[in-house]
Amino acid sequence: MSKDNFIDTFKEEALELLGTLETSLLELEEFPEDTELLSAVFRVMHTIKGSAAMFGLDKISKFAHEVESILSALREGRLSVTKELIGKTLLSRDLILEMLENLDDASGPLSPKLLDFLEDFKVTIGFTVERKKEKIETLNTDKKDFEEKKKLETWHIVFKPGIDSFRRGCKPLLLVQELMSLGEAVSIPIFDQIEALSGMDPEDCLISWEIYITTTATENDLRDIFIFVEDFSEIHIECLENLIDETGETNKKLGEILIERGKISREALEILLGSQKRIGELLVQEKLVSGTDLKIALESQKQIQKVQKNKAMNADMSTIRVKSEKLDDLMSLVGELVTVHARILQTSKAIVENDELNSVIEQFGRLTDELRNNTMSIRMVPIGTTFSSFKRLVRDLSGELGKNVELETDGGETELDKTVIEKLNDPLIHIIRNSLDHGIENPEIRSSRGKSKTGKIHLSAVQTGASVYISIEDDGNGLNKEAIMKKAIASGIVAPDAQLDDQAVYHLIFAPGFSTKEAVSAVSGRGVGMDVVNRQMEVIGGSLTIESEETKFSRITLKIPLTLAIIEGLLVRIGGEHFIVPLSVVVGCMEFIQGEQKKNGSIVLFQEQQLPFVNMREFFSIPGDRNTIEQIIVVSIKDQQFGILVDQVIGGNQTVIKPLGKLYKNAVGVSSGSILGDGSVALIIDVEQIISSLENVKND
Repeated sequence: MSKDNFIDTFKEEALELLGTLETSLLELEEFPEDTELLSAVFRVMHTIKGSAAMFGLDKISKFAHEVESILSALREGRLSVTKELIGKTLLSRDLILEMLENLDDASGPLSPKLLDFLEDFKVTIGFTVERKKEKIETLNTDKKDFEEKKKLETWHIVFKPGIDSFRRGCKPLLLVQELMSLGEAVSIPIFDQIEALSGMDPEDCLISWEIYITTTATENDLRDIFIFVEDFSEIHIECLENLIDETGETNKKLGEILIERGKISREALEILLGSQKRIGELLVQEKLVSGTDLKIALESQKQIQKVQKNKAMNADMSTIRVKSEKLDDLMSLVGELVTVHARILQTSKAIVENDELNSVIEQFGRLTDELRNNTMSIRMVPIGTTFSSFKRLVRDLSGELGKNVELETDGGETELDKTVIEKLNDPLIHIIRNSLDHGIENPEIRSSRGKSKTGKIHLSAVQTGASVYISIEDDGNGLNKEAIMKKAIASGIVAPDAQLDDQAVYHLIFAPGFSTKEAVSAVSGRGVGMDVVNRQMEVIGGSLTIESEETKFSRITLKIPLTLAIIEGLLVRIGGEHFIVPLSVVVGCMEFIQGEQKKNGSIVLFQEQQLPFVNMREFFSIPGDRNTIEQIIVVSIKDQQFGILVDQVIGGNQTVIKPLGKLYKNAVGVSSGSILGDGSVALIIDVEQIISSLENVKND
């Protein structure tokens, strides 16, 4: 491998490390006492420094070394985690990224710009260099890296000594100290059983402990510590790894942890969730849980998140890096292979029956299916990485706007095709920026409205069938329909006498050049951002809906396809044309005889339930006589079942998705096309759009 190839590999790894660094720094700002996060930040800078020096990139190496010295002082406790320190370290990360983008200028001495930055960094945080410790730090880091390669697990231990423990000569505190010596531990003593001193027997043991420990010790090792007290004490030991499901998620929020522990009822929690205050503050304020209960639940949540992060990190270490262009080429080849298989299958039906040929074609089909599924799974990546990248955006932009804003994410484990995720980045950035600037109010306005001074933006993803729904919600101003209409009329986008429903009014914000801001700022006001969202949704075949309540909230939901490549479909015939129904929405099929229809020909009985259906011949205006016996395909859209009436159901079909082009972008009822085995084109039906269009007609 040439030196250039080595440097390319270093650059790829460094970019990945810088992404991890940004995420870790933002988490460290939220959890400044987390020593593991601090060590992770230090290791990233240490790795970049060493790798850059190995390839002669002296400027990057020297700069990273100076930042590493500051992080070393932070790790030793000579500095504390502050907003200024996190901000400067994030800027250091950005400067390293700039040098990586221009490797020709990554050698030689530090530039005046970098030297001035480092000096300002040190002055801002009050850093003083202690050179004598630097070599020791490097040795300690290498030693720690080696130790961390051992198998570590995080345990939750509940230790409730018996009330007679002191009388039996037991010293519970010594057992707790021995346990904590086995690894990195957090101990929470519980004093809730201790009442007034005047009524307390000093020989009664009324204290218990909840302990979280990350250690290489086994469960038997932990239990051995309590071997002499287990007969008269309550001891529970649980490995937090067991709480993480196969996707790497626990889905446990703070409220759910308290419910599981029997500290609060679900009904009481749901009432409190309607408030703008933090759930922990409300629970203590309403005296539903004690401060100790809350502290234990928060620590439990934190430890589970740590285990989850470690599990994801270990999974990442078992992967290999492949250029995305190679995956795109592989997907294209698989798509062609699927089409060739369909052609072979079609051709074989026209020749004399041959059992051996049919067997080979069947085996070829199975191998094609497996290859397609494996290739699809390779391209599927969790959207959580994209979500994490927006934390920096929210942090920096909220500070620039003088607002306090938190970004909450949910459903980060939801997987999408890599190509789809790449095309989602810009729309999500523009929506979040819009929420920060237009949506979230200033702290003073929020206080006057009875809201928390800290605004919230909630970013979530959930998969339903062949689609993923991404929701961006903020608890800010909401959309002002009157202001939107006024601006739209003034801009000539709609006529002065136009009568629009709420959804149509909300969608005006996506019109090119539309903005309700009077003055242009660095964040918004040019009417470009939301137009980008609309156009990108068209590119990936997605759609969006808006919900809002003025001064309360606004929510934009993006519906996007799981993949832009291959889907399983159901091939049907309507007249002389072939169509494909995505198999992910199909519930079943049933025969239909015209004489059995009821209620103006739009309702039939399916599994003893009334099922509304759509005549696809009429919908697409396809001429010709209807068959005596037709087929109704039962589909499920948003948990509601509908039927679509077709002439014939031919069978399953591996569908390679092909875009229709700009000429058909406004065609109602079809989303894309596919090439069949005989070379003809079959349109892919957009079932949800068909149902929605009919519902709109009924409402009108």
